[in-house]
Amino acid sequence: MRFALRRMTRPIAQVARPRLYSRGFASAPFQIPADVRPLTDADKAAVAATAPILAEHGVTITKEMYKVMLANNPDLKNIFSIPAQNSGDQPKALAGSVHAYAANIHDLSPLVPTVIRIAEKHAALGVKPEHYAVVAENLMGAISRVLGDAFTPQLQDAWYQAYWQLAKIFIDTEADLYAKAAWDGWKDFKITGHMDETYQIASLEFVPTDPSMLPLKPYKPGQFITIRVMIPELGFYQCRHYSLSDSPAEDRYRVTIKREDLDGGSVPDGLVSTHLHKLPIGATIQCAFPTGSFHLPNPLPEHVVFLSGGVGITPNMSMFNTLIEDGAKTKISWIQAVQTKNHHVFKRHVDRIVAMAGGRIKSEAFYSEGPAEGPNTHEGFIDVAGLDAETLALQDPKAQYYVCGPDVFMTTMVSALKARGVDAANIHYEAFRAGEVE
Repeated sequence: MRFALRRMTRPIAQVARPRLYSRGFASAPFQIPADVRPLTDADKAAVAATAPILAEHGVTITKEMYKVMLANNPDLKNIFSIPAQNSGDQPKALAGSVHAYAANIHDLSPLVPTVIRIAEKHAALGVKPEHYAVVAENLMGAISRVLGDAFTPQLQDAWYQAYWQLAKIFIDTEADLYAKAAWDGWKDFKITGHMDETYQIASLEFVPTDPSMLPLKPYKPGQFITIRVMIPELGFYQCRHYSLSDSPAEDRYRVTIKREDLDGGSVPDGLVSTHLHKLPIGATIQCAFPTGSFHLPNPLPEHVVFLSGGVGITPNMSMFNTLIEDGAKTKISWIQAVQTKNHHVFKRHVDRIVAMAGGRIKSEAFYSEGPAEGPNTHEGFIDVAGLDAETLALQDPKAQYYVCGPDVFMTTMVSALKARGVDAANIHYEAFRAGEVE
């Protein structure tokens, strides 16, 4: 099936199926539309046939979707990252997900890890089942407006059924996450500590304002928490996911945040991180429950290798501290990439632990923009190919690898580890921006 891309010659209301969608959020418990049925082979073939055009025009479709959806549902601006909208990162991420779904419609198993990660972010943001009806209306409408007459009634029906199949997967996955959550909705927390780790990175500690929440339910080291703050310049909330950067405590959380320099745009990147850096002790923030699948396994492996780029150190630091404090016998390789010694976050802490570890921990640091200083410090980028087999625990086929940092860093590290013979199933990574490494 091939498509000729044409603009519509009649209004969307004449093409779209008006019975399919509900506007707004229902007051009654949400139910999947009654006409949703299992996908047929013909449905799957039709959806799969759209993959090439989605690869080419997917971003155009998702930009159109977000533009109309946020204009008609301004409350959703409290959920979506406006800088990620303006930069195009969020439309690009959604376009990639829609294309991947179409391309894998006959076998969704390769998408399971991505679905889980997205569902975790959805649950942390408070996404509810009724939101999927709003997205359905706006996504289908955007496809129709961009593809025009090529989006035939047959394709509309196939995509409608396919959309709700995927939506149901997300709804069910998110319901399970909500059921396991430490609390429901947004809770107020008070900032009790602010520590400058570098000139651009600070750690914040915060405690619940409601004492009945204590002791806090332990999170899994490596998981993230979602912070929501009102941004006066925007007039609505913005939410950000931040990895918890310390071992679990009963009375507080800690996150470590890099202040992104404001880029001068109308809604600049770094607006939220700058706002959080400026908050005084005693200020109130709102938090959703900790979640995430990037964490240590149970039982613990004999070897764990951490590879961190920049502020991507945060979830790895949580796992590192937990392994040390719990007295685990796990052998650790700590490999960190930073720009210069002035960017070397948690250096003194790691050096102190390594000095007391008696050889149990191997530590290597790489400075991409500055001279190497001190033992086990190197100039340049992390050279996985040049690291010795023992540091990478290549002698242990069950060693686990945790990679976190910017997207390019993670992609490079994952590829390099595979090239050294590491099983892909043993490599774990945390994507902390809009978009995925895959």
